[in-house]
Amino acid sequence: MHRERSPIRPGGIREGLAVLVAAVGLAMAPVARADCDGCVVAAIQELKGEMVRQFAELKSHLSAEIKTLRQSGAQVEKDSLRAQQDIGFMLPTGGCESATAAAAVGPARDRAEAYLRAFNHLRRPEKTGTAASQAMVEAYLADYCAPEDVGVRGCSRASVRPNAPFLAETLLSGSGVGSAPDSNRPNSYLPEVLSFNPDRVLDARRFIDNLVDPYPLDDLPKDLQGTPQGMAFWMRKKVYEGRLSVARHALNHALALRVPSAALRGWLERVWRESKADEHLAALQAQLPEQISYAELLKTEVDRRYASPSWYAGIAGSPEAAVLRELAYMAALQLNLTYLRFRQGERLELLLAEQVATGADAHQRGPLLAELAAANRLVNPGSTGATGHSAPAAGTPSSPDSPTP
Repeated sequence: MHRERSPIRPGGIREGLAVLVAAVGLAMAPVARADCDGCVVAAIQELKGEMVRQFAELKSHLSAEIKTLRQSGAQVEKDSLRAQQDIGFMLPTGGCESATAAAAVGPARDRAEAYLRAFNHLRRPEKTGTAASQAMVEAYLADYCAPEDVGVRGCSRASVRPNAPFLAETLLSGSGVGSAPDSNRPNSYLPEVLSFNPDRVLDARRFIDNLVDPYPLDDLPKDLQGTPQGMAFWMRKKVYEGRLSVARHALNHALALRVPSAALRGWLERVWRESKADEHLAALQAQLPEQISYAELLKTEVDRRYASPSWYAGIAGSPEAAVLRELAYMAALQLNLTYLRFRQGERLELLLAEQVATGADAHQRGPLLAELAAANRLVNPGSTGATGHSAPAAGTPSSPDSPTP
């Protein structure tokens, strides 16, 4: 039988091509994908190698920087330790300056000025016992009558500074009493005064004069002063007054500490400002007189700490640096007090030495002179044996306070 061919349709050709392309594509897909995966893997490997290299460079750079930092830190630590050692041997600013330098306005110079104002080199103005006795009576009637003296012995009214020239508190605490003094009421008397006004300075000086040399030795008449015996008496009187000056020096030192000085208050206020005590400055200033003495300055420095509750509260709440600074200020004050105790010890030694010398003269000089006279009589039987002692010249007044020759 004869088969007839089917006619070719245009759409059939396109469909066949599509099927053929699809078949070829399916056959070639695994090969293309394999090639693409190889490219990606190669790229990743290359990137990995680059990253490893860069990380190695970064590690090397960081190691070098860290080494540099460690070296710098070690050097800084060494420099810090060396600086601390150097600082340990450094003096504070002005540590080598003298307290009495021309630019200094400190307590040492004012204390020296107070010494001069205390008239340590002077004696009482009355030169004889009779004149001193008369002067004491006149001063007492004018300024020192006690209440029990009113109406007798010439006292017309009680003084506000009774018996001042004869009381130790006149020198140590200041003369004067309150408006209604009562021995049974402690607060009725004036509190302790450490900055003396002119009246209290005068009262203290009179107390010192009355304690040390109440009745000065009378001198010889003028016609006898130039004789050998008169000259010998003059020198013995000087020796006697020199011994009295030991006691006068110690007493005048106590007075000098209580004589006000104009510069001391300004110096103390400057110290307060430098020590960061501004929050208490107004209250502290209100408690001080315009001119304070060195004794008042020391008492104020103690009271503003020990006697001030606000100081304790401030110390409890202050940081460590502030507490250390306050300790440094207190150590400086303690150093000053140590120096004052040193000078006080010198005065005590001087007083003890004078007492020993006076006792030796009183108890041993007489027997020694007697032995010397006996030895001279053995050598020269016609001699009285008296040496080292001159009899008083004619007209020499006797006095219970005459020095032992």
